[in-house]
Amino acid sequence: MAPKKAAPSISVRPNALSDEKCIITGDIDGFKRKDAEQILINAGATIEKSLNKKVTLVVLGADAGPQKLDKIEKLGIETKDWDALIVEIKGEGGAAPVDDDDDDDDDEDDADEEMNEPEDSKPKKKAAPKEKAAPKPKANTKAKADLAPAAKPAASSSSGNFLSGKHVIITGIIAGHDRKDAQAILEKEGAIFEKSLNKKVEIVILGQNSGPDKLAKIKDLGAETIEWKTVAEKLGLELSPEKKVANVEAGDAPDSIDGKTLLVTGEIDGFTRSAAQKILEGAGAKFAKTLNKSVELVVLGANAGPDKLNKIADQGIPTVEWIDLIEKLGIDAEAGEPPKKKAKRD
Repeated sequence: MAPKKAAPSISVRPNALSDEKCIITGDIDGFKRKDAEQILINAGATIEKSLNKKVTLVVLGADAGPQKLDKIEKLGIETKDWDALIVEIKGEGGAAPVDDDDDDDDDEDDADEEMNEPEDSKPKKKAAPKEKAAPKPKANTKAKADLAPAAKPAASSSSGNFLSGKHVIITGIIAGHDRKDAQAILEKEGAIFEKSLNKKVEIVILGQNSGPDKLAKIKDLGAETIEWKTVAEKLGLELSPEKKVANVEAGDAPDSIDGKTLLVTGEIDGFTRSAAQKILEGAGAKFAKTLNKSVELVVLGANAGPDKLNKIADQGIPTVEWIDLIEKLGIDAEAGEPPKKKAKRD
């Protein structure tokens, strides 16, 4: 058996979070959820298993689901970005985080998933309480945007100077590049990349098929937007042709998926791909590893890759939206909490 990779670690002050009951939402770059939770436990925090009224602090990673953020706002819970919190509680020493390449997505064209599955972690005994830091602004989200925000030109320049020192994030598919490659190009021009869409972001680079939830948040924050093709022209980059994407319209949700072979593609709001599959497996579904002739129904999330959509259209496979399917099946699936069956109506 291959040896397990050592969990990353950050040295923190042992009493820094001694009076906090925490939960993590979103992706923590370089850490599995349980390892990130252990760092908070080392700082004296108690980890709650779900978002509830006991929680005093929500730690935000990248791409936290809008439904979860909305619930956080309604509960009035304090939120802090992971990176900002680590700076606040960090002690001396400690290893830097390492990349977690545990990616179960077979389709390289599909966009990144939104949220890791939470894992149980036993809290350590709390130390004496400390003085609380001043609360930071609560999470603020709205429902999906009616329209994508219009791309606004960044400061005019014939070179990459308009990106120098700017806090930037990319959303959507960048034709001819994966997200990391596109990010590396812009970092060479002086851009500072944020791990998630937050109030620090000054410019959002728009690729193809940006998710409606992400576009809604951009609109709420009032961040400046610019299309990738405009950035590429300013930087003198050769533009890869954008792929034509088939217009795949979702059909009606079936009454049952028991025994059916399914495939999930795109981002499922608040869930990893594997977590979404487990929910549907609980309703009797089976899952194919790739899009092939055995697939009877494709479950569509946001930002499905153009290659996958074109193949779905070519093969004529029925599709359904995730939210329509779980509602039809009576599954109450909230991000970060075990799925529950809704009570049947008479």
